[in-house]
This record gives sequence, C-alpha cells and structure tokens, in this order.
Amino acid sequence: MKKGKRSVAKAKVIEPEQPSRRIVFFKVFAILVLVILAYLIGAYVTPQVSEREITRKSFISIAEEVTPSVVYISTNHSSGSGIILREDGYIITNNHVIVENKTLEEDIKVMLTDKRIYQAEIIGQDAASDLAVIKINASGLPMAKLGNSDVLDVGEEVAAIGNPFGYRSTITTGIISATHRDRGPTVYKDFIQTDANINPGNSGGPLVNLRGEVVGINTFIVSSSISPGLGFAIPINLVRSVANDLISDGRVDRGYVGIQIKDVLELDDSGNGRIYPGAKVTRVEPGTPADVAGLKVNDTIIKMNGIEVDSSNHLKNLVSWEKPNITVIFEITRDNQTMEINVTLALRPGEVD
Repeated sequence: MKKGKRSVAKAKVIEPEQPSRRIVFFKVFAILVLVILAYLIGAYVTPQVSEREITRKSFISIAEEVTPSVVYISTNHSSGSGIILREDGYIITNNHVIVENKTLEEDIKVMLTDKRIYQAEIIGQDAASDLAVIKINASGLPMAKLGNSDVLDVGEEVAAIGNPFGYRSTITTGIISATHRDRGPTVYKDFIQTDANINPGNSGGPLVNLRGEVVGINTFIVSSSISPGLGFAIPINLVRSVANDLISDGRVDRGYVGIQIKDVLELDDSGNGRIYPGAKVTRVEPGTPADVAGLKVNDTIIKMNGIEVDSSNHLKNLVSWEKPNITVIFEITRDNQTMEINVTLALRPGEVD
C-alpha cells in the first residue's frame, strides 16, 4: 500500500506593521514643537537679568566686601582714608594725609568700619610718590585684595571708596577714563584717571574694579566751579612696590642715571610734525652713571632693558623703579646709528632729576 504524502501546513509569518514615513515625520515634528514651547515658556517665566542689574549687584558686592578694609584717618590738620594691607595692622595711605604730623605720631588716629579707634605710628613715607605706610596695634583685620593695574581697560567700571568730607564709608562709581596720565602733584607721575566722584577725604582710599580688587589709591582731583572735576589714582602696582619698601626698610631707594631729558619732538619748516617715542638727552651731569657710561647730549633713548620708551616721563618712571647698583641696558640712537650702553645706577640724590 502506498503511503500518501503528508500535507504540511506552512505557518504564515505576520510582519509587524511599519509606520509610514509621514507618520514618523509628524511625530518628530511634534516633539520639536513641544521642546521649543517648553524653552520659550521657561524663558518667559524665568526673570531676565539685565547688564545694568548685574552691574548693580556687582557694586553691592564690592561695598560689602571691600568697605571693611577701608579706614578713616584723622589728624590735627586733616582727614583722609587708607586701606588695610595686612591683618596685623599695616595701612597704606597718601603721604599728604599725614605729612603735617610726621613729628607728631600720637596725633594720627585710625577708625575702622566697626568704630574701633587706634593710635597709629608712621612706618615710612615717600613724598616722591605721595605714599605712606602707618601701623596700628591690632590683629585679624580685614585686608584689601590688590589687583593688577597693568591690565586696566579704558571704559572699565570702577568704584571709589573713602571718607569724603568726613562722610565715612562712601562709595561712588564710574569708569576708567584714561591710564598713564603724566600730570600731577608728585615727582613720579603715572596716574589712573577716573570719573568716579572723588572729593577731599577720599585721599588714600581705594579705586576698585568689579572683581573687588584694589587697582589704585585715590590721590588728587582737578576741578573748577563749573565742573565736577577729574579724579586721579596711583596705580596699585606702584603702590605695592613702594609699600613693600617702606615696610621692610622705612624708605624707598631709587635708581639714578644723572641726565636731563625731554620728549622727542620733530617739526618741519612749516611747524608741522609730531612727538615720537623715546627720550632725548639734554644734559649729562658730570661724574654721574650716565657720564661714566658715555651717554651724550642729543642721544635718544628708545629702550631700557628691552622696554620701549614711550616718553621722557615714562623713562623717568622706568629708572625710578630700579634699585641702585643695578646695571640697565639703554638702547639709543646717535647720529642715525643704534647702539646699546650699559649704565650702572647710583642711589638717587633727592627727588629731582
């Protein structure tokens, strides 16, 4: 008997239904719309902080952070401001705030923001830069945070803190109007100009950036009956250097070359021309480092230790920042030739060139 063929039923595999491309597109589109709506709603609900509000909060923070390190200084003749350099009582201020009392140290009083009052002693004075360091017998004091005045930008916002007219812990705001101003009452002139309101009594107080760093010491103003005036501050990098010398040695020793100089001014027959970088030698004092090194009248000093000399005032400041017995390299032009001259600085005799 023949065996019949067994019929085998084949199972039908049902493939899952694939969504159409159109459906996928609409789903993705809907998700994107929801995400964008969520973002817009969140942005609307979350308050937007303006640049002005950020600045306002910054100045509030500055007042809270820096003011405790600003002191009120009073003498029999004047009053002013100062900042605490070290927690053990060292304070920097302007020399003119205390100069009339240099022999009456017991008359210098310092009041802190918490109303504690101390007698102060003079550690050192430097009339050439109008800076002085005094000290009170205290510890654990709030110190000022010092910044870097070499990186200031014109237009940068700043605050001035001090005690104008005896109104203590006053803060005013403005911007950096200019840097490296070479006019002022001191021998060495390299000032920051600001339109932050500065008045008598602000002298010795800090000029502060938005990071709460002291970038200058407010020193003098130029004003008139029809103008609120211009404020000027000593750059903090110079202040730091002078303060360190006064604390360690009680004085500032500066380098001395022994030349008189002027800006490099060249005019044509019509009187037109310009001021060029550099400093032209107009006189060499006999027996001075300049004379020994071979500098001559009409030499133009264009660099010192590789730093380009911008003006006669700039060279004067560069030399003053060096110590006696240091050898510096002047790059000069003479008879249309460029050469280098090594000059070993002496101790500066007095405060004039």
